[in-house]
Amino acid sequence: MKMFSSDLAIVCRWSFPESSGGVAMHNYNLIKAINSKIRCQIFSLESKSNELFYNELGIKYSGIKINSVYNNPHLLKLKFLKNTARYLSDNNISKIFRKKVNGEIGLVEFMDIHSEGYHFLKNKRGKRTNVIIRSHTPFSLLRKFFTKDELKGVDTLYTFEREKKCFEMADQITTPSQDLKKQIINLFNLSPDKINVIPNILDTTHFRPIEIRKKKKFNILHVGRFERPKGVETMIKAFIEVAKEYNDINLINIGQPRGPSFNICQHLLNENNLTDRVTFKGYVDYNSLPEYYSISDLVIAPSEIYESFSYTVAQGMACGRPVIASKIGGIPQTLNNGIAGLLFNPGDVNDLTEKIITIYNNREHRDRLGKKARKFAVNQFSIDVLSKRYLEYYKSIKT
Repeated sequence: MKMFSSDLAIVCRWSFPESSGGVAMHNYNLIKAINSKIRCQIFSLESKSNELFYNELGIKYSGIKINSVYNNPHLLKLKFLKNTARYLSDNNISKIFRKKVNGEIGLVEFMDIHSEGYHFLKNKRGKRTNVIIRSHTPFSLLRKFFTKDELKGVDTLYTFEREKKCFEMADQITTPSQDLKKQIINLFNLSPDKINVIPNILDTTHFRPIEIRKKKKFNILHVGRFERPKGVETMIKAFIEVAKEYNDINLINIGQPRGPSFNICQHLLNENNLTDRVTFKGYVDYNSLPEYYSISDLVIAPSEIYESFSYTVAQGMACGRPVIASKIGGIPQTLNNGIAGLLFNPGDVNDLTEKIITIYNNREHRDRLGKKARKFAVNQFSIDVLSKRYLEYYKSIKT
């Protein structure tokens, strides 16, 4: 077998900690979990702080610097030019990466959320490097959940064609949930044998129950982007209904508000004199998140857009908190089909309201759910469990 400078390279536009999104979080947890067992490196857009961060962990980091013309703010104002610039920047990243790889890496894993993998596969030479596409959720599946206004300026040009070709040319595909595997089989007419389901990794030693003296208020926690597709308007409307009946319930929001939904929700809260019972924390760093979960009595993930795996759900579970989440995409699988939490119909204010009241009124029930959630999260998503599965999977792919 040929010896490579690295056994595995993970390629994604963003990387943790500069980015704290779900994809970046998974990559960080994955490479941290397996780096001592196989030789790994991570490729992402150039970042000196990220490079220092990974070097301190003993993980090889390679920053990719793209031509600044592709990020020209004047160019990006026009939708067509923005799409073109993004396409060219993806191609630029792929070209730089190909030079860095140069047949010296045995296995490359791309994320499907952009088209760097497409450009790499399109120009792949020989069979020395095997390519995996890690499908978190293809945009061809997501786009139907957005309005026309929300799609303005988003990279939509030839998306389906690029994603389909990318999946067809890849040697292997992985997804974090059975539901996403089914969706991409149907959407792109792929063979089931090519797709393996392995959940995203969660550090359950970081996200764990913490004993904190809480105030007497009942705290509901929402973590995620505060925008319409994430179901925030439904959540605020349900909270208003509950808060009218119970004066000791508060709502804490972590994440940056986006778009008109924030203004709509603020107006609704003002109308009902509830602004003092809803807190918007904005960005909270990774190290502080477990504390917020621990001071909460309930976690809500109200997404109305397809999600293959919800880190908010998994983190809340790992912290031993009962979770109410929308019945969409791979979220039911994350919640063990409702055994480790409650599911509600996306966008259904009445259903969510009833579920919140159920948790609020029954302390024993929420304690039981929290314990079940913690146990399921450790058994299904922990580094100890999933590092073994990923290593077995990578080693099964011949190089």
